[in-house]
Amino acid sequence: MLKIYRTHQGKIFIFVVILAFILGITVPHVFIHLNFISNSFINLLKLCALPIVLTSLIVTIGNLPHLRGLKQVAINSVIYILLTEIIAVSISLAVFNLVNINGNIDAHSLLSGVKYTETTSTKIDSTQIFNYIFSSNIFKSLVNFDILSVVAFSIMFGITCALNQEKAKPVLDFMQSVHEMFLSLLYGIMYLSPLAILVLIGNSVASSYLSGSLAANFIGLLKFVGLFFIALFIHFLWQLILVVSLYRHLGFKKILKESMPIFTTAFISSSSLATLPIALNKAIELGGKKKVVNFMLPICASMNFASGMMYEIAACLFFMHILGLHPDFTQQLLLALACIITGIAVGGIPETSMVSFVIIFGMANVPLSAIAILMPLDRIVDRVRTMVNIFGNTCGTMIVSKTIND
Repeated sequence: MLKIYRTHQGKIFIFVVILAFILGITVPHVFIHLNFISNSFINLLKLCALPIVLTSLIVTIGNLPHLRGLKQVAINSVIYILLTEIIAVSISLAVFNLVNINGNIDAHSLLSGVKYTETTSTKIDSTQIFNYIFSSNIFKSLVNFDILSVVAFSIMFGITCALNQEKAKPVLDFMQSVHEMFLSLLYGIMYLSPLAILVLIGNSVASSYLSGSLAANFIGLLKFVGLFFIALFIHFLWQLILVVSLYRHLGFKKILKESMPIFTTAFISSSSLATLPIALNKAIELGGKKKVVNFMLPICASMNFASGMMYEIAACLFFMHILGLHPDFTQQLLLALACIITGIAVGGIPETSMVSFVIIFGMANVPLSAIAILMPLDRIVDRVRTMVNIFGNTCGTMIVSKTIND
C-alpha cells in the first residue's frame, strides 16, 4: 500500500482534489464534522517542525571545521549561495509588494474552519526584536513556537560544538540521531496528507460555494501561481545574464541548449538530487572548474533552495494580504530571514517544505490550513521551482569558478 502511494502520489493528489471539489459542492455540510482530521494533521506537522530545524542547524554548524581544508572554494561558494538566496527572497518580496492580486478573494471561505485574527501586524513586535531573538528560556521558545529564538540558540550552540569538536562529538551524534528520527516520523505523517487535503480543501470549497465566492477564490489562486512564476523567471534571468556576461563565447542560445537535459530531468523527477549527475557534467562542459563544480553543486543540493524560499515568502505575503495583515519593512525582513534560515536547515530533504510553511505561517499569524491549499498546487509549482533551482546552482558554479585562481 505504501509503495503504491509513493509511486502514484501525484495522481492520488489530483484525485483527492477533484473529489474534494465534488463533495464540497454536492454535500458541503459533511466537512463540518471532519475538522478534527485536518487539525490533527497540522498538529503533527508542528510537532516535527522545530525539532528538525534545531537539530539540523546544530549538526550542520557543529561539523563546519571539516570544511577548513577547502579554503577559498568553500568560502566563495558559501558566500555566493547566501547572496543568491538573499536576492531570490528580495525578488519575491518586491514582486508581491508591488502587485496586488487579492481581488475578490474571500479569506473567510478560502481558509474556512480555522480561527485567525485580522490585525494590521504580525506577532513580531519590531521594537522588541533582540528580546524576541535572544530568549532567556529555549524551552519556552519551543513551546511558543518562536522560530527566531530557536534558530539563534541553534546557531550559538552549533558554533560552541564546532569550537569543541572532541567534547561535542557525542552531542552531535545524538543530535544527528534525533534529527533522523524526526525525519522518519515526518515521512510517516505525510502518508496522512491525502486525507487531510481532502478535508481542508473540501471545507474551503464548501465554504466558498455556500458564500458564492468559489470562482473568485480559484481565480485568485491561479493569479498567485502566475505572479510567482514571474518572480521565478526574474530570478532565473539574472543568473543567466551574469553567466553570459562572464562567458561571452557561449551566448544565451548555447547555454540554454546545453542545459536542456537539466531542465527536462528536473521537471520529470522534481528532484535536484536526481538531476545532480547531469548538472555536474554540464557545468564542467560549459566551462566551470572541476574542483568548484564537484564541491559546490553537492553543497547546493543540500542547502541552496532559493526558489523554495521565494515560494515560502510569496505564499506568506499572499495569505497575509487577503487576511488584511500588512507587515511593515522590519517584519517582512524578519520573515525573509526566517525563510532563508529554515530553507537552509531543511533543504534537500523531501516533504520538509511543509515544515518551513508551518514555521513561516506561524510567525506571520497565517492559519496553517493554508498549507493544504498549497499542497496540490505544489505538485506543479515544485517542478518549475526545481528546474530554476538546479539551473541556478549550475550557473553559480560557473560564476564562482571565475573567482578562483588555478
